[in-house]
Amino acid sequence: MACPRQALVRGVRQILRLQPRKLLFVLGDRILEIEQPYLEVEGAPEGRKLQLVGANSWTIGRSPDSAFVVEDDAMSRRHALIQQMQPGKFYMIDLGSRNGSSLNGRRITTSVELHDGDSILCGETTLVFHNPAGEKAAAAAVDEAAKLDSEDERATLILYQKRLITVLVVDIRGFTEMARQLDEALLAQAMGTWFRELGSMLRRSGCATDKYIGDAAMGVWVHEGEIPDQEQIRCVLKTLLKIQEFTASLHQQFPLPSPVRIGAGINTGLSVMSNSGPLEHPDFSPLGDSVNTAFRLETATKNTQCDIALGRLTFECLSGSADAVKYFEKRFAELKGYKQPVETWLTSYAKLGEFLARGEE
Repeated sequence: MACPRQALVRGVRQILRLQPRKLLFVLGDRILEIEQPYLEVEGAPEGRKLQLVGANSWTIGRSPDSAFVVEDDAMSRRHALIQQMQPGKFYMIDLGSRNGSSLNGRRITTSVELHDGDSILCGETTLVFHNPAGEKAAAAAVDEAAKLDSEDERATLILYQKRLITVLVVDIRGFTEMARQLDEALLAQAMGTWFRELGSMLRRSGCATDKYIGDAAMGVWVHEGEIPDQEQIRCVLKTLLKIQEFTASLHQQFPLPSPVRIGAGINTGLSVMSNSGPLEHPDFSPLGDSVNTAFRLETATKNTQCDIALGRLTFECLSGSADAVKYFEKRFAELKGYKQPVETWLTSYAKLGEFLARGEE
């Protein structure tokens, strides 16, 4: 005889077959149902829609590998990308396309948030973003999941689970000033190229998911053990160094006023992971304090005149290297949202390169 949990999962699959446009949140023995978001070609037949479920990101373009294939000669093969940052919250970036992308008549130069009814122009094709339930409904599901988890730690959640992660956040320094000096089309191509190459680097490094907000990018590595080993953190640091080297060379591809600089924050900790994938193949994205702290650490580098800020646990994973303290400086930084100063380990890209090189000897 099937247990109640198994029966519930079978029931969910049956509902999905009967109501494919519904998004189901499985919370213990309950189901919360909301209308799912989608993208459609304006003026096209009913079937020209992309349901934004089953993944965390969707590419748009002429390539047959795109999630949403559009036959438009003015559109690039990999033209743009839509990402779900957290349940119900979607962003879009242009991937350095030839003719660019616009949101509600304004050229997209960085990652921009999408709202229900937004009009998106890619090449000569107009797409409309629909999110009827919106972020509030999805946020309500998160709250319900948190309540359930606190009431019964043994509860198994299909949509949420706690995992140990390391989060890397990089942000472009002086972006606003650079944007003032550049033609909008040039800025869009340069930023699109930056986002596209960063995504490739992060995925090659074993990163579980990559996200883009404004002129910042985030990569997340999921760890299986109770604490990451030194090599796992070194992999994150090596990836950061590659990103920095590529970013510093961006002015050689585009006529930028000066080399582009980035700051970085890295934090390790537990996170509630939300599943935006199908039941059979879950695809998780992080939520909560561990992610927020990584962003706060990156912000702290601006005030400390350093390039990189590591959280305490991230640095402790490197403590097996006897000389790690020679390359990182311990400080207590004031982080937004924290009542007390937070232990932070700071360094520069030059010192990080030296530290990683010594580990290869």
